[in-house]
Amino acid sequence: MDSLFREVGRHASLGRTIEQIGGERFWKQLILLLHQWLPFDNALATWYPGEGAPQPLEEYDAAPHAGGASIPAYLDGLYLLDPFYQACREGLSSGLYRLEEVAPDQFRQSEYFLSYFHANVLEDEVQFILRLPDGSLSLSIGMCRLFTAEEYGMLELVSGWVLALMQQHWQQRQRVPLPARQDDMAMQVRDALSQFGAGVLSERELEIARLILRGYSSKTIAERLAISPETVKVHRRHLYNKLDITSQSELFSLFIQVLGHDPEHP
Repeated sequence: MDSLFREVGRHASLGRTIEQIGGERFWKQLILLLHQWLPFDNALATWYPGEGAPQPLEEYDAAPHAGGASIPAYLDGLYLLDPFYQACREGLSSGLYRLEEVAPDQFRQSEYFLSYFHANVLEDEVQFILRLPDGSLSLSIGMCRLFTAEEYGMLELVSGWVLALMQQHWQQRQRVPLPARQDDMAMQVRDALSQFGAGVLSERELEIARLILRGYSSKTIAERLAISPETVKVHRRHLYNKLDITSQSELFSLFIQVLGHDPEHP
């Protein structure tokens, strides 16, 4: 009987979500619908434009007293280290993706994960990604533990109609462009990463610094840049010396300073 009532509730919630297509409450209703299928800890609907900063559309936290995601810090530049954002910029196709499918091989050891992701997105994340001509639409679901195979399988089962609802909503909804001030800030943020260490580091060292910040191991950096792992280690040692640092955490702190944040209070 309980399972019957759950199914009735899900169908009623699906109906309310369909009613909200093109409306203000669509994202909240879709998130609440999915929460009936799987009690996750947080969710965030985001628009990743082809150019510029991500645009948050709806944020949900199952336990607000525990602290929600730090959206301002993310939008101020930390999104440049977000593996899902980077994957979408690199042409990720529509579908449901686990964090492990898009993240660099040492992402969980990166300072971004340890200092920001783990505290805000939590332990694990999956995203429904809808690729569109001018960008990508994302619905992120976060958990304070790893998703089980059964939970991910259930999300795969519903992903077809979730992505279809997202597409129908986006087609009917007139998207509000980012204010000019945010566009200017987005350009400054892009420059912050592209020019991080410029004038001090060589072009190759800049490439390696950016990949280190995103959580790539020396082996994977070597494969991406078609050089040997030993050469990567030499470049890494040199760039640390030039920046007068000794660790990835210090490299991350320098990047945060470039974005205009206090490393002690990100």
